[in-house]
Amino acid sequence: MELSLPRAKVLFVMYTTPLSTLVSSLSLNHHLYADDTQLFSLLPSIRFPLQHQSLTKCSTAVEQISSWMTANLLTLNSSKTEFLLIGLKQQLCKIQDCSLATTHSPRNLGFIFDEHLTLSDQITALSKSCYYYIRELRCIHPYLDFKTAST
Repeated sequence: MELSLPRAKVLFVMYTTPLSTLVSSLSLNHHLYADDTQLFSLLPSIRFPLQHQSLTKCSTAVEQISSWMTANLLTLNSSKTEFLLIGLKQQLCKIQDCSLATTHSPRNLGFIFDEHLTLSDQITALSKSCYYYIRELRCIHPYLDFKTAST
């Protein structure tokens, strides 16, 4: 039995394989999702020379990826390109002259991360969403029986 992917998926994989090869050659870990590419690098600790090299490496990688995309008739959407540095407050305070514009709470596959991994932004957003839908139930409350409304 042969598995067959739809033609568009096969073509997309063939088209983006060189991008995956490029990112791997830059010694960065990555994930490719439909039309998104996620790069990540894990550092066990932040020391000045290592920190500076890593940030420069990320910046260079983005420039090379952008060049590859331009050469292949694609565009890197800079407004959706985000950098998140995760660490303790003491570690993040040591980072100076960061050439990357970092964000404090990016969304990744619907989950909101923050720079200290406290999950506070995710919890706030989830609570806000839950309260919104609970308040919306008022509109249909007259049409529900007691058991359904209680649930």
